[in-house]
Amino acid sequence: MYEAFFGLHEPAFSLNADPRFLWLSETHQEGLSALCYGISRRKGFLMLTGEVGTGKTTLLRAALDRLPADLLDVPEVAVVTNTAELGPLDLLKLTCAELRIGGPQLPLYQPLETKADYLIALHAFLVDRHRAGLVTVLVIDEAQNLSLTTLEQVRLLSNLETSSEKLLQIVLLGQPELRRKLSDPRLRQLRQRIAVDHHVEPLGPQEVLPYLRHRVQVAGGRYERVFAIGAEPTFIEFSSGCPRLLNLLADKVLLSAYAKNMRPVVPALVELKAKELAAWRFRPPVERRARRD
Repeated sequence: MYEAFFGLHEPAFSLNADPRFLWLSETHQEGLSALCYGISRRKGFLMLTGEVGTGKTTLLRAALDRLPADLLDVPEVAVVTNTAELGPLDLLKLTCAELRIGGPQLPLYQPLETKADYLIALHAFLVDRHRAGLVTVLVIDEAQNLSLTTLEQVRLLSNLETSSEKLLQIVLLGQPELRRKLSDPRLRQLRQRIAVDHHVEPLGPQEVLPYLRHRVQVAGGRYERVFAIGAEPTFIEFSSGCPRLLNLLADKVLLSAYAKNMRPVVPALVELKAKELAAWRFRPPVERRARRD
């Protein structure tokens, strides 16, 4: 809506996890390297954690995009996102569905009814992929929501291996609560199998300006045409270095500036919109209205 007004070819601050807009801060560069290394070297278990909005999903997508083409067949990346109340058999069903195992195109693997059926089909599928020299990846998002029983099933999936390599590369994405959950003594076997582990930190104050500038440039614009000097301190204070909050504020600011025919955006408008968003985020729930007689 406001893109042409600011000389942009596309939205610069969308909340979508588009790896093209990934700005590699020190923590994101380290996380990207860890993911690429762990998946391409078939390390088996990888874990990526971070607070909400720090860019975990974007980082993972960037890592998958950077893997050698002969290692990864993108449709064979299974992504499980609905993890709340997910049982062990449910996890197997979703994994097989994502990998298209057991459908009409694979009659050899039908019917799949029990946990053993799914494991046998999954193992046969992974062996075929391994023989072809391909890597298969299972991504479990919001892994902190998994029960201890389902996390134990995740560990058992890592037993699908050859004598020298893991057949399935499992990436656990989660919030810091995942680390606390894995500290449970009952999950010590799973914890010990995590070969690659990285925690994504928020951006530092000195990294906010390069982040904003990078996203404007990727969208085809010039930063000086979009934001006036002095807008950055408010972005820093409002977001505490969280990329999602930076995007949220920037998008709201640009829309307001477009409506006011303001270019570049002055610091006062950034401050105003930051206060509005802060008030909305921390506003207490509306009290339930008294019932009418």
